[in-house]
Amino acid sequence: MTTATTDLAEARLLGEQAYYPHRLSLAGSEDGMRMRMRAHDLTPDVTIGELGYRAPVRLDCGDLGGYQVNVPQRGTARSHCGDQQAVADPRQGAVFTPGHDSAIELWNADCVQYGVRMTAPIMTEILHQNAPTGRSSARFRHEYPLDTASRRSWVKLVATTLDLISALPEHGRSQAGPHLARSLVVAFLHSAEHDLREDLDRPGRADQPKLLRRAVRYIEADPAAPLDVAALAVHCRVSVRTLQYEFARRLGTSPSAYRRSVALEHAHADLRRADPACTTVADVACRWGFFHLGRFARDHHERYGTRPAEVLRGD
Repeated sequence: MTTATTDLAEARLLGEQAYYPHRLSLAGSEDGMRMRMRAHDLTPDVTIGELGYRAPVRLDCGDLGGYQVNVPQRGTARSHCGDQQAVADPRQGAVFTPGHDSAIELWNADCVQYGVRMTAPIMTEILHQNAPTGRSSARFRHEYPLDTASRRSWVKLVATTLDLISALPEHGRSQAGPHLARSLVVAFLHSAEHDLREDLDRPGRADQPKLLRRAVRYIEADPAAPLDVAALAVHCRVSVRTLQYEFARRLGTSPSAYRRSVALEHAHADLRRADPACTTVADVACRWGFFHLGRFARDHHERYGTRPAEVLRGD
């Protein structure tokens, strides 16, 4: 949804429809106020968008009852959440959490922000599933400084997701939305500062055999495709670190290496069955996701003690 208005009351209503109830007031002259917003619900629990007013405004939100992360593309916004203060700019966002009085005291005229709304239920669910302690709530720092690669990458993910979901047809948005929403929340929890970070990053007490069976089925369903480990972790409902830890502990390998191993088995079987007059090593390698032929030949030799060309020729 992309919308714009010069009416202050309508701007408040549009903002509330996408995010949370609030009181919107001008912090300067009303001349030139033009709210423009692009926002989409990925699911009922997660909204992603960008918003600007072209005039200095104040938003009094009270207790949101959920979570909100704002990161300016340009300009600044001064805010508080409880007794914590923040000045958001392109180098630092702001995290708003339930249970506290929240306000943006001054959203500057030139400020345009990405905004991600995440409800308390989705946060509770993901924390409970991924934190080994089983806790379902965390205390967050209001400031979200973009001083780490994970936080900068999360903001890029927000921008890319917004562009993607805006470009997809309605049916595509409904199919992709739940997967994108969950990935955004999980990635945010692993990048933000809160009191469950250490617990969240530590391998959990998930049902490990069931976890591995679920992961292996996912990989073996399409071993030719490059593996997105983050997507696999979301599919298995565990953290990336837990997934990697269990593969290393029980299988002695990583998820990506396991995927390559399965793909190599399929490639070897195809080489044995193929007619060398009609098929090349490159054909088989590319079919199973091996696009660096030298590396494919090396891996095949290490696994089977022979080179792919020799297997194809029947030597």
